[in-house]
Amino acid sequence: MKILMSEHIGETRAAVYDGKKLVELHLARASEARRAFPGDVYSGRVRAVDTSLSAAFLELGAGPQGFLNFSLAPGAPKFREGQMLRVSVTREAEGDKGPIMAFIEMSNADEPRREKGGNLKSRLLARFPGAEVTTGDIPDFDAAIERDVALKGGGSISIEPTKAVCAIDVDTGMGGNKKKVSLAAAKEAARQVRLRGIGGLILIDFPNMRSKKDRDDVWQTLADNFENDPNAIKLAPMSRFGTVEISRARPLRSLPEMMTDRYGQATAETLALRGVARLAAEGAASGGAKLELTAPRKAYDWLERNKDLWHSELTDKIGARFTLALGETLDVKADR
Repeated sequence: MKILMSEHIGETRAAVYDGKKLVELHLARASEARRAFPGDVYSGRVRAVDTSLSAAFLELGAGPQGFLNFSLAPGAPKFREGQMLRVSVTREAEGDKGPIMAFIEMSNADEPRREKGGNLKSRLLARFPGAEVTTGDIPDFDAAIERDVALKGGGSISIEPTKAVCAIDVDTGMGGNKKKVSLAAAKEAARQVRLRGIGGLILIDFPNMRSKKDRDDVWQTLADNFENDPNAIKLAPMSRFGTVEISRARPLRSLPEMMTDRYGQATAETLALRGVARLAAEGAASGGAKLELTAPRKAYDWLERNKDLWHSELTDKIGARFTLALGETLDVKADR
């Protein structure tokens, strides 16, 4: 396994390769430095015990409360409010749900705090021990949040993440062969699911194929291409309507969850950091030219509110020769 790391102002990107094959993309943002990630260890204070959920809620010192199910606390004493516990994160927070925790032992800490954490590189090395790590640019990273993916030989798949399910629709295009397109779609869907880090319930809608053998071949191709996925996978049989339900464990948020809103559009932070990256690239290419970044309202507001996450680092890189302005689109102008 090889890991390619790419440092940018405000975020770190990583690509994981199995041989020469790109299998996973990962992202960590400076704005989320205090976020709880799988593998982090905390001393947390029990804030509430809910017997109906068989769980305790823990104050961690920052961010949402952790959720500790009693099934993840074998051998622990009976929990009560105010106790300090040493716990590890098994799944990061998602939406309005806090991170999932596992019990380690009782803690002697006075206040909730993170005791052990890591950066993106250390988390990936824990996931892929012994992987070779290099640095460099990761091409087409942003393509991982595009909804439509063309298939070799014709046809396409459309990936639509929602809060409840990720729906993947297979389109044969203009009269394409259903089985041929479906076989290609099965391979590409499995690749995209792992590449983007999509988890939870996934529903793939294949074209209606009358032949049972064709349906079985497509299902088997899908299963074969999920075989090396390190996340736990369960595949249901293909229905008579041509749909396959998949359950995939998700300890981490997917790239679309991190980079887009519920409508599939780039978030304010995603747009803002794209603008900063363009400024940095233009600054490196155009010597002492004065630069102006124009940004749509939501990205402009994010940049103004979060100057501590990008302004000084960009100044160190290209000098104090840039300004920020409100505009209709993201653009960089250079006055030479």
